[in-house]
Amino acid sequence: MLPVYNYFTAILGILTAGLIIYLIRRDSLSSNYVVWWFGVAAGLIFVGFFPKIVNFFGKLLGVGYPPVILIAVSWCLVLIKLLFMDIDRSRQERRIRILAQKLALYEQQAQSGQIKPGKDEK
Repeated sequence: MLPVYNYFTAILGILTAGLIIYLIRRDSLSSNYVVWWFGVAAGLIFVGFFPKIVNFFGKLLGVGYPPVILIAVSWCLVLIKLLFMDIDRSRQERRIRILAQKLALYEQQAQSGQIKPGKDEK
């Protein structure tokens, strides 16, 4: 029989998966991030129901207190997630800058009379 904290971890994973599905249905979470968060939920469920796997890897790696492996892996995953978020934000900033430059050129051409404004512009 599993200890209570293992059930708590598994239930936390199931609740995380449910929250992800809810956010997807409300269109609050982009499909680009769904795989990442389902991976987190699956990891929580897996560790909750199979805690011996942590002990196995702890012995394999020679770690005296195996739960530290989960902390180290979690920190690595957080850093990877932050890196991907920074890459995405940089890409968006670049696109916004290009769009702002195109808009400025368009406005300059419209003011100089090189192009005629559309129906909505007056």
